[in-house]
Amino acid sequence: MAKKLKKNDDQLADAVRMSSQEIWQAGLAAFAKAQDEEGKFFSMQLFEERVLRALSSIGVPSRQEVDALHLRIDQLSAQLAALTDPPATAKKAAPKAEKPAVKKPAAKKAATKKPAAKKAK
Repeated sequence: MAKKLKKNDDQLADAVRMSSQEIWQAGLAAFAKAQDEEGKFFSMQLFEERVLRALSSIGVPSRQEVDALHLRIDQLSAQLAALTDPPATAKKAAPKAEKPAVKKPAAKKAATKKPAAKKAK
């Protein structure tokens, strides 16, 4: 019986050893992949910074500058709309301007003929 337990213990120890080696190898593979990805990320970030610097040097606005301009345009549009379109309550309260009365041209009076005086004969 003692031999049987020892055999099971050896198998268990081998299984634990194999499992720990697999875990170690998986960890090394993940670490190597992370290093590779970090290198790619760093290279990409460096490239983007260089492109942004080049675009800035020729006067192309950055994304933040364009977003700030869009915000300012929206604010100015709202202010303009407030100035050109008075609120609805102000429209109702304001008296309507009366249209000037259109004068019709005076009708020509029909010339009434006076009876001609009869000449005495």
